[in-house]
Amino acid sequence: MLAKPLLDLAYYPIQLQVIDAVSQLEGRNEYAYIFNHEFGLFTGRCLGCGLFLGIAYGWSGNAALKYALPVIALLQLLSIRVAGQISRGLTAAGNLTSPVASLAANTMEA
Repeated sequence: MLAKPLLDLAYYPIQLQVIDAVSQLEGRNEYAYIFNHEFGLFTGRCLGCGLFLGIAYGWSGNAALKYALPVIALLQLLSIRVAGQISRGLTAAGNLTSPVASLAANTMEA
């Protein structure tokens, strides 16, 4: 019950910043980027499920639990670095401020 709201709090501000910045730069509709993003998530889930099922049927269920989930978790950890780079790139480009910088500025004003 806590995982989804925490994921949303961490993930969606960066996603929406990227969508706003790129749609302004390219002059395209924001919904096209949202669709592409959701399609990418769906593809990733299918690949993760396929990896898990492939290992489960190829070797065993225990091997799938042992190896597929850590591989997927490692990819998720790498996405944190990518999100940071995207956020820093947006801030450097001057399109938008990062959520962390905005929070820090609001905290210092108080």
